[in-house]
Amino acid sequence: MQNWLEFQAVVMAAGKGSRIPEMTATKPKCLLPVGNKPMIYYPLKLLENAGFRDTKIIVADNFLVDIQEEVDQLGLEINLSFVPIQSDKDWGTADSLRHISDNILTDVIVLSCDLITDIDLHQVLNVYRNNNASLVSLYFSPSQDEQCVFTVPGPKSKNKFEKDIIGYDSKTSRLLLMASASDYEETMPISSALLNKCSNLTLCSKLLDSHMYIMKRWLVNYLVKDVDISTLKGELLPFVVKKQLSRHCKNITLNEKCIEDEEDEKPDIFNISKESDIETNIRSMSCFGNTYNFEEIIKCYAFVADSNIGIRANTLYDYCRINKIIHKLNINLGDEKDKISPEAEILSNQFDKETCFVGPNTKIMEKTSIKSSTIGSRCTINPKTRITDCILMNGVTIEERCVLHNCIVCHDAVISAGCELKDCLISGNFKVPSGGNFIYLLHNNL
Repeated sequence: MQNWLEFQAVVMAAGKGSRIPEMTATKPKCLLPVGNKPMIYYPLKLLENAGFRDTKIIVADNFLVDIQEEVDQLGLEINLSFVPIQSDKDWGTADSLRHISDNILTDVIVLSCDLITDIDLHQVLNVYRNNNASLVSLYFSPSQDEQCVFTVPGPKSKNKFEKDIIGYDSKTSRLLLMASASDYEETMPISSALLNKCSNLTLCSKLLDSHMYIMKRWLVNYLVKDVDISTLKGELLPFVVKKQLSRHCKNITLNEKCIEDEEDEKPDIFNISKESDIETNIRSMSCFGNTYNFEEIIKCYAFVADSNIGIRANTLYDYCRINKIIHKLNINLGDEKDKISPEAEILSNQFDKETCFVGPNTKIMEKTSIKSSTIGSRCTINPKTRITDCILMNGVTIEERCVLHNCIVCHDAVISAGCELKDCLISGNFKVPSGGNFIYLLHNNL
């Protein structure tokens, strides 16, 4: 297995899950279950499988202990360092990366805790190496599982999908344009300079930005200088992509002074990005050196994965979607027997082992029917209960004579006896009263 010693891996797991507040009110997003694992398991296992020896995990300080305890039980061999940040600070991904800049001595690969994919990271990392790239961003083509049609639990609302406009060279994969479709109404202007420089420009509005970025160490240095940049995707990346086409983006020596066109006092990205003599010598001796373009010092690339699964479980729709198809995918789930914890007690003879996941210390009583569902740890499901297409998080109690279809029941909630729930989202620590028949239930609708 190849070791990537020239990269520092960083997993962003401090997000508050603002798009799914009912599920993250009492638990961090990175610990929400996907199949039989917490969400954060998947990017960590992706790094481990690719040969990374260690990674830093940025977490909110109020959830540090909870995250450490769950991650320690995952059996990962990769060395993990948890870096807490203050939960009351509204920090973006760039702020978090700036916070740990003193501990980043190499180039960096940044992943979001909600990325679930089967891609081979070696392919993406080799694009970075082969081209001496300043930045590589991973994108996925539209989902291949369009046959997965379902109703999202909770109140009826139209699913809003963010659309990014990504422009890249179809032959060289150079990333040339990044923009949000929401910034434009009907038309988007494209500079003639861009069209003149690239005759193979491909524009896409349906690519999924994985929020996985591989970056030169000097980009972290730039973030330290420019404290106004808060996010990677929304601010740093569009800025760097635009700058690579600037007339200043030519190789310069250490003694040269690059003059910016802007009149503000922003740090000079071209001076920060230039190589030292030692770096130039190392690069020239590299086995990848012959493929480099020595003229350009800022080069951004897009890796577009056409045949891989790639989902960011950061919305209710995508979180439900990955849980409904995860049993069909071969994404680091381990052996088939690992889908059902050996510490679970299952007395039912109507339990579908092929489509269900069960966590440890869960008890499923006799006279129950469980199909196509994820059951967390420490759950209790009492007799005469039917559960289909549901997600039950840790500590959930289902009393007798309940029927649940296409529901999400969050941590430590209680469904009282005789309830019939369809397409419901139950918040954590909430108790649904006995005998109710509910559709599109939320904790504050009762």
